[in-house]
Amino acid sequence: MHGNGITRNRTLVINHLGEIAATYDKIHMFDVDLGSGESYRESALFEAGTAPKQINIEGWQVGLSICFDLRFPSLYRHYALLGAELIVVPAAFTKTTGAAHWSTLLRARAIENGCFIVAAAQCGVTQEGRETYGHSAVFDPWGDCVGILGDEPGVLTVEIDRAVVARTRASIPVMIQHRDF
Repeated sequence: MHGNGITRNRTLVINHLGEIAATYDKIHMFDVDLGSGESYRESALFEAGTAPKQINIEGWQVGLSICFDLRFPSLYRHYALLGAELIVVPAAFTKTTGAAHWSTLLRARAIENGCFIVAAAQCGVTQEGRETYGHSAVFDPWGDCVGILGDEPGVLTVEIDRAVVARTRASIPVMIQHRDF
């Protein structure tokens, strides 16, 4: 709950002292009709955020996003143009949308922006009975999956290197040719 009584879907970044270092409010609401009676209206419960948020975490430029934001490449490009080397995406994709699109979208965002994508994904069944997909994953700037979990709870540990971002962006310098249309 925001201070003005508005509920937002919010990411909190907690620093090494246990303090809130940054917040990001989800910009794109999950308002969809997937057919067969499966529809969602996140905007009926939450107010959309209005601003992207990029922060420095131990020398890494990190962009923040949440779930459905993954389907909007302009947000990720915004972060990349600001120098993001890593973008996080905590998510609760449905089993239907996750199976169809999750890995493809993560890989695409990593490739088109030349950065790491770190995606923590809820798995299991929510209180409301919605099945979530799981499959937390990390993709490198070349689009390779460097670690992935399944549809059960788990911990994923991978090593990442900022030099991989620099090498990828030097070999395929898409940021230099970026144009707004």
